[in-house]
Order: sequence, then structure tokens, then C-alpha cells
Amino acid sequence: MDKQWVFAAIQFFFFTCLEMLRSFLPYFIAGIFLGELIKFASWTKIIYKWVSNSPVKAVIAASVIGILSPLCTYGTIPIVIELYKSRIRVAPLIAFCAASSLMNPQLFVMTAGGVGLEIAIVRTAAVIVFSFAAGMMTLIIPDKFMVRKSIKVYEDGGEQIENREKKTITAKQYLNNCIKSFLYVAPFLLIGIFLGAAVTVFVPQSFFYEALYMGRVQSILAGAILGIPMNACGGGAIPFVQTLLSLGMGKGAALAFFLVGPALRPAPLAAMSALFTPLMLTGYAVFLIFSAVLMGLVYV
Repeated sequence: MDKQWVFAAIQFFFFTCLEMLRSFLPYFIAGIFLGELIKFASWTKIIYKWVSNSPVKAVIAASVIGILSPLCTYGTIPIVIELYKSRIRVAPLIAFCAASSLMNPQLFVMTAGGVGLEIAIVRTAAVIVFSFAAGMMTLIIPDKFMVRKSIKVYEDGGEQIENREKKTITAKQYLNNCIKSFLYVAPFLLIGIFLGAAVTVFVPQSFFYEALYMGRVQSILAGAILGIPMNACGGGAIPFVQTLLSLGMGKGAALAFFLVGPALRPAPLAAMSALFTPLMLTGYAVFLIFSAVLMGLVYV
């Protein structure tokens, strides 16, 4: 291999990394500041208030609140367990879990900045549709098939939730949380940038064209499956998807990537297993992949 070509390729690789970082970093930082600000809301009380209505209204409210919530799955599950113990039905809790694991204000800002406002809006709409559908489907399933037997409900219902004190916010605590969030997510962002740059520089475009354009269903399914290992955390995968789109990846495959990856990673599934049964999680995963492919076919 020509040494001069290798040196030029390495130079171009790092130049591509810097360009991707420069274009995406402002949205990344903005998403962190927005998300940490919203975290100061008392989400347990907010969700309890809105999901205590009729089943359909509760599922709709839970889907929307889940998207607005900046909490990760590990932050969501304790809230969901608390709500279930307070005699909230499973349907809105499933909708909230699905929506919060797939979209939040940080991800919306990062998606809009990284791959465009259109895909950010479509991604959000698809999450609402999936979360609502998943919640409504569970209305006909007995709780014993979905929730672990070890989870017991409170005798006093949601009285302790309603009586909780309102959270206070301090500038110091807010800034510290922003720094911690940045330091946690930044490595995943860099991994996504390095992978995106490596694909641009070292992988022939024909490889991804063949992989993602085998056919409409096959390419969208490929995008969905690819999203599972590539969505390590938050918006870290967005630079990688941005690269694939520039190489010819279809919008439907990108949507499927964004829908399946964040929810079916081992970490969120492990968190959800604290409340839901393996049978429930298996059905959830199958329905999510099916829904992602279907919505990807619509969005082409």
C-alpha cells in the first residue's frame, strides 16, 4: 500500500472528525443544558397527575410526557415502579417507558442539528405512534403476564406521590449536572464521530449501498438491526447516521435505526426487566422492530 496514500487518508480522517465535531458540538451542548434544566421537574407527580384519567387519555398523555422527560431508562424505571405500586395501570406506564427511551428534548435538538429538522420531527411523531400503540395493546393483556410478581402495590395508592415536596433548583447544582452529563455522553459522541469519519474515509460507498439498498424491507430491517449495537448512549450515534445518510442510506432505514437502537440495547432492557417479565420484554422487542420497519416503509 502506498505510504503517501495512507498518510493522506489519516490526515483526511482527522480533518473529517474535526469538521463533524465542529458542526455537531453546539447542538450537543444545547441538548445537555436543556435536558438538565427539565430534570428539575418532579416527574413522578407530573406523570401521576396525567395518567390517572381514562385509559386512552392516559396512554396519550404518557406518550407525550415520555418524550418531554429528559430521564434515561435507568432514571425512568424507578418512577414507573413507584407509579405501578400507586395503582396506575400498566398501559400508560408502557407508553411512558417506550417514549422516554426513544426520544427526549436533548435527542430532538441533537437530531435536528445532526441530520435535519425533518427527521427529528418524523422521529418524534413515530415515537408517539409506537408508544401509543404499545400502550393500547397492553390494555387487553392481564398484568400477571407483564409485571413481575415481586412488585406489590401500596395500600394507600398514590397518596405519598401527591404529598411530595416540590424540587428546588440552584445554579451550582444545575451547572454541576450539566458537566457530569457532558463528561458521561462525550465519549460516546466521539466514538460516533470516529466511526462516521472512518466510514467516510476507509469504507467503499458501494458496501453500504449494497447493504442498505438490498430492497426496501431488507434495507429498513438492516437499519433497524444496525441501530442496536450502534446506539451506545444518547445522541452519540447521530454523527454515524449523518455519515450513512450522506453515503446514500434511505430515510426509512435511518428512522428504523433511531427507533430500534435506543430501546433494545442491553442497558435499557436490563433496567426494564426490574419491572416487566421476560415474556413482556420479548413481545415489546418484536413489536418495536415490526413497527420500525412499517414506519420506515412509510417514510421513504
